[in-house]
Amino acid sequence: MVGMTTDSNSTRAVMLMKLLDWAGRPQTHIVGLFVSLLAAVFVVAFMIGTLEYTKTRGVLLLTTFLVGGYFLTMLVATGIPPTGVGRRLRPAAFAVATVALFLLLLGLWGWPDSNEFWKSAAIVTLLALGLALTGNTIAKASGDWVVGAWVGATAALSGLLTLVGALGIAAGITSALYWWVFVLVTLLWLAFAAAIPVVLRFRRTCTDT
Repeated sequence: MVGMTTDSNSTRAVMLMKLLDWAGRPQTHIVGLFVSLLAAVFVVAFMIGTLEYTKTRGVLLLTTFLVGGYFLTMLVATGIPPTGVGRRLRPAAFAVATVALFLLLLGLWGWPDSNEFWKSAAIVTLLALGLALTGNTIAKASGDWVVGAWVGATAALSGLLTLVGALGIAAGITSALYWWVFVLVTLLWLAFAAAIPVVLRFRRTCTDT
């Protein structure tokens, strides 16, 4: 009996490792994103061909977008290195993104219908994006202190955005000032993230000279 239990646990561990390996391949999510977009085009073409829009077809179209967004988020998360802090952050990003997709699809197809449910779904989705983007940003760090500081600041802004957004949704904050600050921090984060390749190239140039 003990032997059977051990074999069962070993089988589950092997299956989990294979699943994580599959999820960690960028090609998996590139194909998934392509198939999702193809499905969206098919749904739109079908609606145009029949000259008819129904609620079910609209939900199907939104489903393809959500699934495509899921694969895009997972693709970003594959950039998290599977070493160091990424060893825990990477599977966490995969898991949270999957839970977020499940909640969004559950709500989209009309089963739960409450503000609390959508708040929870929005918070989990925000966390999934935050984990993927923050982890992917950390992966760009190098031994250079300038690059490390810039990447660290970018990752901190990403984490701050996740926290502020989740807090605002959970607490139901409607203050325009609060969300204006959120937008400004978002723009600042985008500027920092976009400048990472420039900082990397600049530091390489300085090192070469």
